[in-house]
Parts: sequence; structure tokens; C-alpha cells
Amino acid sequence: IVASSFGKLATKQHPARGLTQEDLARALLLMVTNNIGQVGYLNAKLHNTERIYFVGNFLRENVLSQKRLAYAINYWSKGKMEALFLEHEGYFGALGAFLLHQGIQQPQHDKQSEQTKSEGNTNRQRCSSF
Repeated sequence: IVASSFGKLATKQHPARGLTQEDLARALLLMVTNNIGQVGYLNAKLHNTERIYFVGNFLRENVLSQKRLAYAINYWSKGKMEALFLEHEGYFGALGAFLLHQGIQQPQHDKQSEQTKSEGNTNRQRCSSF
């Protein structure tokens, strides 16, 4: 997927002919977004989770990147994982980094209690997926 972002340029005899700045910007945006999606997928796989929440100002009203991330997660996970996007996401990345460095110990739960808890919590307001 990532290598194909600029694939048409390699097949042209004169790659720059007819190419606009907008074409390059879109290809670069899709390439970067695919990379973010792959890193998100690999981290979710590492931490054994099926839902991936993407936050940050980069995604605010950036429907193209949201759709591409959702596609990338679906592609690499073969439909087993889901990309989710918060509605008011602007500062969640900074908040997460702040909380991570506060030394707060996370309680250890067994998998059965976590599964029961997640099944009971079906409220997904202010969250969307593509």
C-alpha cells in the first residue's frame, strides 16, 4: 500500500509532466497516513487490543486521513481490528503523554473481568469509525 502512493510516477517517461503540487501533497498524505496506520496496527497487535483510538489535531476534519487509517487497520488486521476517532480530540494526545509520565500505576486485571467489563460498556458516544 505505501509503495504504491507514488507508483504512477515510476511508470511515466517524464514523471513531472502533468503532475501538480496537489497530486504530490495527496500522495504524501496517503503515504504518511498509511505508515501511521501500520504503526497503530502493530502496537495494537503487540498489546492484544482490537480497538485503536486515533487522536490529535492532525485528524481534526481530515476525513481523507480518517478513511485511510480505517482502511489500513482493516487491511492489515484482516477485519479483526477497528480504527476509532474521537469527536473532540485536539488535546487527548497531550493529556495521554502527561498522564503516562505521572507514575500512575495501572491496576492488573485478568482477561475475563476485562472482557465482562468491555461487553457491558457499549456506550460509544462521541466516537466514530469508518
